[in-house]
Amino acid sequence: MRFVKCNLCGADDYAVRFPKGFAQLHRIVTCKQCGLMYANPQESVDCETFQSDAYPSVFNEVECRQYFQKQHVQVPDNLRALRVLNGLVPKRGKLLEIGSFCGIFLDRIRTAGWEVMGLEPDRGVADYSRAKYGLNIVAGVLPNPSLPDNNFDAVVMLHVIEHMPDPSENLREIRRVLKPGGVLVVETPRFDSLMFKILGRRERSLSNCNGHIYFFSVSSLRRMFEKNGFEVVKVELVGRTLTLDRLFYNVGVIIRSNLVKRCLSSVSRALHLDRISVYINARDMQRIYGRAK
Repeated sequence: MRFVKCNLCGADDYAVRFPKGFAQLHRIVTCKQCGLMYANPQESVDCETFQSDAYPSVFNEVECRQYFQKQHVQVPDNLRALRVLNGLVPKRGKLLEIGSFCGIFLDRIRTAGWEVMGLEPDRGVADYSRAKYGLNIVAGVLPNPSLPDNNFDAVVMLHVIEHMPDPSENLREIRRVLKPGGVLVVETPRFDSLMFKILGRRERSLSNCNGHIYFFSVSSLRRMFEKNGFEVVKVELVGRTLTLDRLFYNVGVIIRSNLVKRCLSSVSRALHLDRISVYINARDMQRIYGRAK
């Protein structure tokens, strides 16, 4: 457990938004100076935990059909981001994916003509990526001295920044490894959305994710980019492709009723809803493209 100052403006002046355990594991606060919402104190930081040899890899979960399915189902969403990135960097070049996990998306990026590398905190998953796809994966987190200065033409970081204990430091590190003019793509949940205004503590990306410790609005993430050496060139408000089984699961999370969860799960199994996928854009996630100054 550690108390932290605002990662955007450095102030130590906040109001409690949700008490500990009310929305998720952490107490969630809002900075009175700049409006950034974050966990304070921080009790669970995923990307640091995986660096401990005493902590088991999540690799066994990767072998589960449902988790693998989730990764594959979301490939079309990730490819939409890749198409925009390809337009911003038409000559391709070297690309680093931070949080490359089991390598499914990074392999598709390579197929599109990029020279790729992954950075993955879970050592078991990093080993899987190398064995399955023959990918160049560094097992570790940012900051990482093994990554050379001014080396990459693009960096992709999808649903990672919300887990990082020091996003500003990590954005500066990304700026270090990017060539001038290189492009950074970040996707993360959005907490100035209509869904969050309606659902509050029940919002899925808040209540079901104890590892989330930063909760960005479009404005706060844009300012985080600009503070740390990036010019924002494009902002997209996006949704997610998911199976109907996962959609039912999310409804159970929002309702917060174990009985409802069990009923929805039974219906889903009976109707084989894990075989049907849909794209839902509630504009509750943001995808921001920034160019290194």
